Amino acid sequence: MNLRLIGSVSGAVLFASTLGACGAEQQDPQCLVGKGAFATVYTLKQGQDASRTCAQLKPERVGLEKYFNQDPNGRDSVSLRARRIGDELAHKDTQMDPDAPREPNSVGELTADAPGADNFCEVPTLNPARLVSRYGGVSKAPVSLTYEWSNVRIYSTPQIPGTQFVADLRYTQNDCTAEYSVKGIWPVVACGTEITLDTDADGDGKKDKKTVPDESKCDPNPDPAVGRVRGSGINPIFPVKCDPNVMICVLTGEVPSDKP
Repeated sequence: MNLRLIGSVSGAVLFASTLGACGAEQQDPQCLVGKGAFATVYTLKQGQDASRTCAQLKPERVGLEKYFNQDPNGRDSVSLRARRIGDELAHKDTQMDPDAPREPNSVGELTADAPGADNFCEVPTLNPARLVSRYGGVSKAPVSLTYEWSNVRIYSTPQIPGTQFVADLRYTQNDCTAEYSVKGIWPVVACGTEITLDTDADGDGKKDKKTVPDESKCDPNPDPAVGRVRGSGINPIFPVKCDPNVMICVLTGEVPSDKP
């Protein structure tokens, strides 16, 4: 199937703004998908053993792309790639297993060109994303990773033009498998701030530094009085917080979060 990449999320946002200005009810709706990285939260499903390594996924950047099908009778597609797979592929020390299947992207077809009555665009089935290395540059060891995404649902309205999604994930790391409910928002915003401590652990005469969460970096509103001349760029109606594990702003509410 021949695919052509859709325009950037900034174009999607501009399109949504135009709908608002011209009267959204007069426009033909379409499934918009934020292009680029989403800040994604994994919630372990009931019945999983939380002590296992694969059951401890932290929030992660996940890239989404929408592709137009060049066949006018075909369905458009959505592709996902998790940061963990991307980092392993990009690391200079990663040694891939040439005999193992390698597919970094999960791709599936949208069920329709336009959102449903609930404003969701659905991608129920996607191929698994897989990576097998003989030595992982990030993990410092051989690693086998599989992301099996399903039931991807992207919320698409003029207020939220494809910048929130939910999904199910079956994640396998080596011989360990866990299942998650997933939610994500665009864009990814870093929210760590480096501070100087009153310690010198290595005795080099320089004070230690530490990165701590900074909730102000998730704030969509500028505050020139404290030197924040721009907001975070996150939709103001999204309830978010700075995740202390990965220092990115993540959604604390449900999808859709479409109430001001």
